[in-house]
Amino acid sequence: MPLNTLLNNHIHHPTMPDTASHSFSIRYKDLLWSVKTFSLSVVTAFVCSMFLYTFMFIIAEPAPVNQAIISTATAATAKVVVTAQYISPMWAIFIFNSIAALSASVGTGLFLFIHLLLMSDIRLRPNNRIYASFSIAFERMLMPANRVLQKLAHHLDDDFPYPEISDPAKEGIWKYCGYTREDYRMFAYMLPYTIPFMIMTVNGLLMGILLAFFLFNGSLTGYEMLGIKGMAIGIAYNLTYFFISIVPHGIIEIPALLLAAALGYRFARIQSLEVTGKGLFLGDSPESLKKDVSEVLATAKLYLTSRYMWKISAFIVMTLLAAAYIEAHLTSGIVDIVMQELDTIIENLPV
Repeated sequence: MPLNTLLNNHIHHPTMPDTASHSFSIRYKDLLWSVKTFSLSVVTAFVCSMFLYTFMFIIAEPAPVNQAIISTATAATAKVVVTAQYISPMWAIFIFNSIAALSASVGTGLFLFIHLLLMSDIRLRPNNRIYASFSIAFERMLMPANRVLQKLAHHLDDDFPYPEISDPAKEGIWKYCGYTREDYRMFAYMLPYTIPFMIMTVNGLLMGILLAFFLFNGSLTGYEMLGIKGMAIGIAYNLTYFFISIVPHGIIEIPALLLAAALGYRFARIQSLEVTGKGLFLGDSPESLKKDVSEVLATAKLYLTSRYMWKISAFIVMTLLAAAYIEAHLTSGIVDIVMQELDTIIENLPV
């Protein structure tokens, strides 16, 4: 899309970000979104895991509970452990962290090309009624869950185009779908947020699960060894181990992932506001759908070819390489030193 067209669209729709003047640059609110999403995922996973572990402890013996939480923690790190059997642990860590970061930044733009597949699917349906009937039945089955997501998105985002009135009768291409044009419009609005949200949520959930594992396991071990008074010692010991195992490399790795998600979120915000600002996906014909998809992909291409996006992504990858080196070669040594000192302190405590 010509730059003057984008500028004109910005003039006519002042609420839209200016995609023609490097507005893909990360802002404070974008970083804040990443931090909030990650933190909320950590807290949610921690609370749910602690509740589950406590419930299992009440109804089962300590050994099965301990085995369950060990299995949970092992599953959370299995991909790196398995890959490290074939290549250096440093490169295994670096590869998986880089995949996550680049998915949040570059992948967010690439993901929008799914519109081309969906557009082809919709245009195929009028001439393939049997295929269309099965597709409609499946889509209608998913609509209750879709409505819940729409309401949640509307609650979190005032700009979300959630309809206040019932959808009108379906016309044109939408007659062959189990959803309406408004549903597709809301899907188009939410789509770019998917990748950065998933990256932050998955990493946050894993962090919360591991935190709950170390805390609960520490309290359980301390209780078995020293009774009630040993629980505090066990918790302190395990939490120290947990944080010292993360901080040396995590102080670089976690901000890098947050930055990648913030970059993806920035693009998602720009693209989503174009859906509402330009009035996209309001037509009923294949030509209208094709035109609107072209508008969306024009912004995606602008993002994917922007020097800023690639500079930030390259910076993130380099910082993740440094973090992987620290984790593979330095963190374990730091952990050993700290935990040896802590062992000495605990040994000298009065029993």
